[in-house]
Amino acid sequence: MVLINALGVMSLLASTANPASDVASDSATTTADASEAEPKWKGGPYFTFGFAPMATMDINAKFHPGLRYDIESGLAWKRGRVRGYFGPDFHLMQYYGRKKVGFGVDAMATFTLRHIYARVGAGTAFRVPASPNVNDTRPMIGGLLGAGFVGRLESVEGRLGVDYDARVDTTGRVAQTLLFTLRLTVGP
Repeated sequence: MVLINALGVMSLLASTANPASDVASDSATTTADASEAEPKWKGGPYFTFGFAPMATMDINAKFHPGLRYDIESGLAWKRGRVRGYFGPDFHLMQYYGRKKVGFGVDAMATFTLRHIYARVGAGTAFRVPASPNVNDTRPMIGGLLGAGFVGRLESVEGRLGVDYDARVDTTGRVAQTLLFTLRLTVGP
């Protein structure tokens, strides 16, 4: 009789213990599913190639047309449809009527949200004309602001936009450049 009562108590304890463990494992599964459902920031390297017809206006309101080629690389993070890109942008500038190529580098930050982007950068440039003579150049410092539209296919992004670049040379002359940009970005 004692043996039967002991077996009954043990089976009662076992049946009460199992539902508790099932509830605990169900809540652990629910918590794990909820944490997987929340989007997390994912990151990695990116690479961008850009091409832009441009016009630089000097202090005398004379403009110098040309082409600018950009190569940008760095680290990017994404979460859902929001992406942030941070890295240096190296650019070459070919002005019409001049054999020497201008060049520069900017530290860039670009943010995309759904189908729009905004970018900002600061850095230096060389051989940007700031006078009516396209060959009269000095080292410059300044920055860039840009915005436009984004088309995305998984980890490839195409951008179409407008950039405004303003630089000051060592004598205080200002060169302002308007660029119509086409860019292709590969990254996370």
